[in-house]
Amino acid sequence: MKRQKVYVVIACVLAVLSILAIVYKKGGFNKSMNSQKLYTAYSIKDTSTISRIFMADMFGRKVLLTREKNGWMVDNHKPAAPYKIRDLLITMNSIRVAKPITKSGQKSVIDMLAVSSTKVEIYETKPLFTLFGKSFFTRERVLKTYFLGDAIPTNLASYAMLEGMDYPCEIHKPGFRGFVTPQFIPDPTEWYSQNVFSTKLTRIQTASFIDIENSENSFFVEKAGPRTFNLYDSYKNLVSNYDTLLLIDMLSEFRDRNYEVFMKDMPQTTKDSILQFNLFKIISVTDVNNKNTTMKLYHFIEWGDLYMEDILIEANVPDYNKDRCYATFNDNTDDIFTVQFFQFDRQIQPLSYYLLK
Repeated sequence: MKRQKVYVVIACVLAVLSILAIVYKKGGFNKSMNSQKLYTAYSIKDTSTISRIFMADMFGRKVLLTREKNGWMVDNHKPAAPYKIRDLLITMNSIRVAKPITKSGQKSVIDMLAVSSTKVEIYETKPLFTLFGKSFFTRERVLKTYFLGDAIPTNLASYAMLEGMDYPCEIHKPGFRGFVTPQFIPDPTEWYSQNVFSTKLTRIQTASFIDIENSENSFFVEKAGPRTFNLYDSYKNLVSNYDTLLLIDMLSEFRDRNYEVFMKDMPQTTKDSILQFNLFKIISVTDVNNKNTTMKLYHFIEWGDLYMEDILIEANVPDYNKDRCYATFNDNTDDIFTVQFFQFDRQIQPLSYYLLK
């Protein structure tokens, strides 16, 4: 009987605490928002609890960023750039209210936000409260929702309105010269991770470097020991007279190689032409767990006039861009990227580059 009474008392205490927590969270104990609370009304004190961020604008653009076990994802299917997520979370944590909009100006700002703003929904996953080291009522809930508008005339703050507040404000990031709205971009491609290869040297099992235009320049690499590799020519013959350090340095660079730009607005006809005629190199890396990453490189052709001693020799002549080329990854021909040659300078070299002179 005594045990049952203890359970009843604990249940009652939990119920009361739940009600108090909900009332407190909804501001039930505050008749009005004091200046300090208003100053930090838009900020997220603990960004580690954020589980999802949804952004959408009036032009139909939208993106969902979700925190997963192995990092953040974009629209549940592509990895997000860690540094971009980090910068966004820092901004969310440091946003402050510069000042509320005066009553005379509130209607015009609200009207502006209604037609040209970015909606930001921030979700968190955390317990409603913790008691005796135990968490209760853990679930995902909307933490904040706000609407971000254009910059104020000085460009040092943004017009914004927090859902649940009766008036808009000017918000800014102290120490940052500019307005914060451009940091909340509802375009999925802007959040993609630019990383292509992230395989450490000791985890590379095989690698192939196939030259489409001259097969004699192709070569293959296979793991022989913890930090040693066998080198093979285009006919899969073992090569012994190669520069070991040069090869190892090149393979070590696969720990972090990135693309430059995602060509999201490329016309389909241009894309088809590039894929059909411009392929010149295929680089493939397989790790010890048999995970493969393949990159196909395509010439970036530019057109211009050919002169010799200031005399026009030929007009509209094709030439290869010396700084970058196009690329596709893992046989996905729907998405085309550009990569800079300096990122893959040693990976695109011919076999002769690695041979001892």
